Amino acid sequence: MTSKRVLVLYYSGSGNTRKMAKAIAEGMRSTAVEITLEEAERLDISSLPNYDIIVMGSPTYFSNVSWQMKKVIDESIVHYGGGKLKGKVAGIFTSAGTSRDGKDCLKMLELALGFHHKMKVVEGILRVDGESDREVEKRCQEYGKRLLKEMER
Repeated sequence: MTSKRVLVLYYSGSGNTRKMAKAIAEGMRSTAVEITLEEAERLDISSLPNYDIIVMGSPTYFSNVSWQMKKVIDESIVHYGGGKLKGKVAGIFTSAGTSRDGKDCLKMLELALGFHHKMKVVEGILRVDGESDREVEKRCQEYGKRLLKEMER
């Protein structure tokens, strides 16, 4: 079996989203998976179609993604016309001050990846201020495992 490629892409202002990204990647560790953990500002946008699973995470700012993640989403338009991301598995996650704001941010990511790029979005996860790191880490690792299962379908 050939190795599947996974991109866990994130921007983190305070470090919470980075912790989530690392835990999701940890949950996806497998001999059949090659994982790239990348900060949004360092992404080569032309590499997106090379991945089987693309996981995007951002802190929530005013119910939306950070400008760094929005820039990636905007630049992904180069892959839209040819449907180069269509059918790929997508994961989404955010760290937010409130549940309502975080859910709005996840909706934005789901629209960009699921509705526009026609990716198979696995329901996202949300960290709300005040949750324990241990609890969030466990949820993120479980989410990573769920993403792998979705890829196998």
